Amino acid sequence: MNKRILRASAWFGILVAGAYPVAGQQERIVRVDLAYHAPGNGPKPDFSPYGTQVKLSDLPAGAQLPEGAARPAKTGTLQVGPDQKSWIAILATADSAHPQDLCRLYIDANRNGNFTDDGPAFTANPTLNEKTKAWWSSFNGAEMSIPYGPGIVERYMVNFWVVREGEEAPNIIRYSVGSWRSGTVRVDGIEALVAVMDSDNDAVFSAKDKWSILSASEQDASKRVLSIKEARPSSRFMFLNKGAGKELVLEFRSLSPDGRSLLFAIVDRPVKKAEDRAPDDTLAVERARPRASQPFPWVENNFERGMAQAKESGRKLIVDFWATWCGPCRSLDEWIWSDAEVAALLNAGYVGVKLDGDLEKDLVSRFYVEGYPTMIVLDSSGKEIKRFGYLSSKEMLEFLKR
Repeated sequence: MNKRILRASAWFGILVAGAYPVAGQQERIVRVDLAYHAPGNGPKPDFSPYGTQVKLSDLPAGAQLPEGAARPAKTGTLQVGPDQKSWIAILATADSAHPQDLCRLYIDANRNGNFTDDGPAFTANPTLNEKTKAWWSSFNGAEMSIPYGPGIVERYMVNFWVVREGEEAPNIIRYSVGSWRSGTVRVDGIEALVAVMDSDNDAVFSAKDKWSILSASEQDASKRVLSIKEARPSSRFMFLNKGAGKELVLEFRSLSPDGRSLLFAIVDRPVKKAEDRAPDDTLAVERARPRASQPFPWVENNFERGMAQAKESGRKLIVDFWATWCGPCRSLDEWIWSDAEVAALLNAGYVGVKLDGDLEKDLVSRFYVEGYPTMIVLDSSGKEIKRFGYLSSKEMLEFLKR
């Protein structure tokens, strides 16, 4: 065996030793019992996963409607829980006061295929979005029971919303989980608050979901443990403050599918919470960069005007498709477009148009925009040169110079 192979073998041995406990050394595992929680008077999560779409189809003409319901009436199925036995059918209908809108929601809680024996409907008062002219109906706090096995049933709460654009009732309803699991445990004498948030609206708890652990003695711990600032994917470490600058490092091991228990390990890793979390602050570099003294002027929601300016000047046209609800879009406005170097580059060779995707639907379709933000660069004749999504200031400079 030559020296190169010997060195490689030695390095591999070091990696393996770092990944697994030393022979004879038992890993310290902690179990936490978790319980169902839903919004009330106390703290609640300040974030939720993206909405899951449920396709709706027309209720058969001869099917009985619950009292107070009117057509259009559409049904769909929430694919929640461990298998099809736990899936839940829903019925969304209009009523006499709102003949175009799906403003009543019935949940087949007992899973018998009958929507007339599950109690009163969830009702919504459709509201008009003045900007998009779409009608929104929201149904909050819909609690249901999810069976996970013989004798194991847990509650699960979701919030629904349905949007009507145009005259016809929509064929889609969306929902997002509103409940979470949490508990307390003592770790090396430290009382810890533990929370788990379902990240994909499927009511099955697993390594795909987010977790969070904080020492109960930390300031606002009960609120912070439910915040997006603290919650992380299960692949990330958690930390418990022991005082005197010392921390326990915690590593995820498993979650029971019903969300009743979590296992994590106390591990020996040479990392502090501040170091581990530092890369998550993607705007730290941006905040340190100079701001533009001469902002780049954007043409708002007028593509033709922007294209005309590009043709007249011979400059490229950069089109920024954005939406008011898009977080990265706001970061672009606050930190990227206002960056001194980025603004100088744009001012030197570009005309810019910002298009609100909720308003400019024809242009969204024309340019095949599938998400926000989407930036498209056109030459002065209107031919697309390239497109891209969110970029840092440094990436933006490199990309626009190509």
